[in-house]
Amino acid sequence: MPFDPVYKELSDKLGVWESVRFLRVLQATMTPLEAKICMELFEPATCPELSERLNIDTKSLQKHLDVLVDKGMITRGLTQYAFHTTLLAFHHECCADTAPHTGPYAMTEEQKALWKDFFYNEWSHEFMKHIEEMIKNFGKNLPISPSILALELSPNIKPEDILPEENFKLKIENAKRRILAPCGCRTSWGHGCDKPLMTCFAAFDRPRGEYYLNLPGRLLKEVSLEEALEAAKDAERAGLVHWGDCYCCDSCCENLFPITRSKRYDLMTPNRYAAVVDDEKCTGCKKCEKRCYFEAIEFIPVEGNPKRVKAHVIPESCKGCGLCIITCKPNALRYEIVRPPEYLKQKPPEDGKEAVAPQFPVWGHYNLK
Repeated sequence: MPFDPVYKELSDKLGVWESVRFLRVLQATMTPLEAKICMELFEPATCPELSERLNIDTKSLQKHLDVLVDKGMITRGLTQYAFHTTLLAFHHECCADTAPHTGPYAMTEEQKALWKDFFYNEWSHEFMKHIEEMIKNFGKNLPISPSILALELSPNIKPEDILPEENFKLKIENAKRRILAPCGCRTSWGHGCDKPLMTCFAAFDRPRGEYYLNLPGRLLKEVSLEEALEAAKDAERAGLVHWGDCYCCDSCCENLFPITRSKRYDLMTPNRYAAVVDDEKCTGCKKCEKRCYFEAIEFIPVEGNPKRVKAHVIPESCKGCGLCIITCKPNALRYEIVRPPEYLKQKPPEDGKEAVAPQFPVWGHYNLK
């Protein structure tokens, strides 16, 4: 069955060229007319403005706009509407963390299967290309965040040693509104892992969270300071890596999955911390090895007792996620600061322009007129 040309236009506009899989996604999630409306909303517009462009009466068009808002396809201001303009934003808003998960516009099993097919066969490779480009332009990917629990379990790390930009506990404490969302990757294409679900902080203390909090069918919820801290710590205990605004596993995450499956650990930027082993406390249980996503822990014979082994952290492989520290019952692992504060600064610009931080494609519009 041929695709309506508007799906190809929208796919190209989102930067997804020559992908039959993504055309199937679009065809299954929106009608041709809805796709035309989205095409017109790469720049914000009002209903009367769209009505004139599309030659549709405002009353009929308003009904379509209301449906697209409920689906998460577009965002709405006081009078303006806008499409999400990037593939990442489109995916998250209509089928992931801030998407409707209950009600008439929740994703069907067919739609989930199509997104999953697209992700595992195409998008994960494109995502890695984006990370490579980010590293080329900025010198690094977004660094992994140090674990809240691992910092607490490292008495040698004092509060004043932790920089504000790497202190997620401080971010939670200082937030004006604490809004959690379900893991977007797992809800749209994940393998149904048994990790905690409410682990997405991408809408936390942001206009994005406030916008979606009260839309129908969403699973976002506003939580207390204590609940937010416990959600973060539960994710760490469960073995999720804190990266960006998310707590990630290697079976669902749009970033961690392709990196670990291809063993391209060089694409995951470490933070300023690394795990170190107290040889006298290590019992050689190997639980830390199982927790490490990056093959940064090996076991070597104990000197004078070759039948016994102890953990050894490979410095150049450790990303500083801290998961091994959390799981170590004899407290044989702790953080050490191995990079100076200057490490977090961005790569100096080569063209004389002002340096900017590495970033993923923008989210949608949440401050429309």
